[in-house]
Amino acid sequence: MSRCPDARKVEEVFANVVPSVHSIMDVQLNFIAELTPNSTFGATCMHGDAECRGNIDELCALKHKPDLPSFWRFLTCLNNHFTDIGSDPDLSLNAGLDTAAFLACTSQGEGLALFKQSVEASVFAGVKTSATVFIGGSLRCVEDGGWYSCPGGYRPTDFIRDICNAYKGSAPKPSICGQYRPPTSFR
Repeated sequence: MSRCPDARKVEEVFANVVPSVHSIMDVQLNFIAELTPNSTFGATCMHGDAECRGNIDELCALKHKPDLPSFWRFLTCLNNHFTDIGSDPDLSLNAGLDTAAFLACTSQGEGLALFKQSVEASVFAGVKTSATVFIGGSLRCVEDGGWYSCPGGYRPTDFIRDICNAYKGSAPKPSICGQYRPPTSFR
C-alpha cells in the first residue's frame, strides 16, 4: 500500500536486497483494498484516494520498468516524498522509467486494470495485512507495526539468503548467493 508506513519499512529493507539479487527476483505488488466499482479508482483504500492513486503509480512503474533497480529507485523517490504519493506523477522522471509509457498507464485504463487485478490477487491469497512478504510463493514475513511471522529474520541478508535459496531458474545465481547454504531438510 503506497501510503502505508509498514510497506515503506519493507521497501526500505528491500532497497538493500534488490541491488544484490535483482537478477533472480520477480517482484509482484498486490494491494489491499475493498473493490467498490462506483469509487474513483474502483476500490476504496485504507489511506484514501491518494493511496489508490499511488498504488496505480507503483503498478504502472513496475510494469514499465527497464529493470528492477530502476523500479526500486522509483519507490525510493516516492518514499522520499511520502506526503506527495498519489499527487505528483513527475516523481517517475528521476527513476529512469519510460515516462511516456508510465504516464499513459497511470492516466488510462491500463493502470486501473492492474490495480483491480492486484486487489483481487490479495483477496485470493487471503492477505489482509500490509505489508506481507512472500518468497517463492510462501509467506515469509509480515511488518505491521513491527516484524512478525519472520522465522528466517527480517534483515536484508536474511531476505537475500531466502531469495537465493528459493530461486529455481536456469540463469546463474548472483555471486552473493554462494555465501548462503541451501536449507537442510530433516525427515
